[in-house]
Amino acid sequence: MYLVRWQFQVRFGHLKEVLGILRQWEIDVGQRVGWRAQNLRVSQGMLGASRSNVEVETRVDNLGDLESSWADMEKSPHHQEAMKALERFVVGGTDQWSVYNQIDLFEAD
Repeated sequence: MYLVRWQFQVRFGHLKEVLGILRQWEIDVGQRVGWRAQNLRVSQGMLGASRSNVEVETRVDNLGDLESSWADMEKSPHHQEAMKALERFVVGGTDQWSVYNQIDLFEAD
């Protein structure tokens, strides 16, 4: 299992707009590429991280699924519209994708 995080900085005072765009993106794009709302987590920096830092996180079973979902996103006109809408509210050059291998601390019984 892998954790996939998309990190970016929101322009001051525009978190509400960004969350609205992300909600619509989940309906129009996320569900179609297999990223269900119950598997998505959105976090905002609070202590030790700037409040302008936002992370969107999901889980995928394997890297092939991730590559497939990214390819499907790029084909979606709704994805392109959402990314264009976010441009006004996200600080340019701050977005970054990170992929983490999830490690179980304890073996399942």
